[in-house]
Amino acid sequence: MLMRLAIVLVALPVALILHLQAESAAPLAIVTGLTAITVLMPASAAPALLIGYAALAMAFAEGHPLRLGVLLMIPLLHLIHITSALAAVVPVKTKIEPAALKAPARRFAIVQAISFVVAAFASVIPSGPNIGLVELLGLGSLTVVIAVVALRI
Repeated sequence: MLMRLAIVLVALPVALILHLQAESAAPLAIVTGLTAITVLMPASAAPALLIGYAALAMAFAEGHPLRLGVLLMIPLLHLIHITSALAAVVPVKTKIEPAALKAPARRFAIVQAISFVVAAFASVIPSGPNIGLVELLGLGSLTVVIAVVALRI
């Protein structure tokens, strides 16, 4: 039950960020519905749909690509992913010992550190219609290296 409660607690700021950037209540309704389905069926496609919807909504929203809302969404959506995965394999009434969360917490911290290094690197890449091929290749190469490192964790 603790993991399902964690899903709701993490989805609340996601819904708030999307609602503050939207002109209608549609994102709030979509996130609420997907969160409810994720809590009830964490092994379904609902967590992926929730994460994908929030990411796409942020990507197509107005503003700088590395604005505060985007930087907050990175760990929040990752936490939804982790808590949904744990909720899918841990029975509802099982008591979870804190020691059992040590390895996922360590991986979460490492992946977030890597993500923010990539975000910092992306913040210094020039933007606009004349983006250089070298910059894009550099960012792509860095992403591949980070993915290989992350898979070995």
